[in-house]
Amino acid sequence: MNVNDVVAEKIAAAARRAEETKRRRAALNAARQRGLAHRHAAKLRRQANRGDSPTVASSRVDIDTTPESNRGDIDTVADDDVVVEVTEAEFAAAARAALARLGLTYAELQDQARRRDFTSAQAHSLWISIGDTVRPELLEKQ
Repeated sequence: MNVNDVVAEKIAAAARRAEETKRRRAALNAARQRGLAHRHAAKLRRQANRGDSPTVASSRVDIDTTPESNRGDIDTVADDDVVVEVTEAEFAAAARAALARLGLTYAELQDQARRRDFTSAQAHSLWISIGDTVRPELLEKQ
């Protein structure tokens, strides 16, 4: 084994470590994006149900969910712990309302996502929330 072989092995090992780091970061980023999309979709649904605008909505609401006899020390739960199921029509209505607040159509938002050039942080957040999960024909209904 000569010096060139040792150097080549070290270079190969460094390349393997860099590739593993890249894969690990990509996996963590994908998990983060899924979590953010879930969180934004839940927030969008809550806002649509309450009729709030995105800038006014509170990110945390305390809800009393325990019976009086079992209350103990726990008397509030974050609204992110509550699972809310909505129909496809309700989800489309919430998306339609959010698009209207931003003054965008779904096609415009989709084009911004394709170009990865959003007109605002709210538009980017909305795309993360709804993405391609909404059927455009449902958005056109009033």
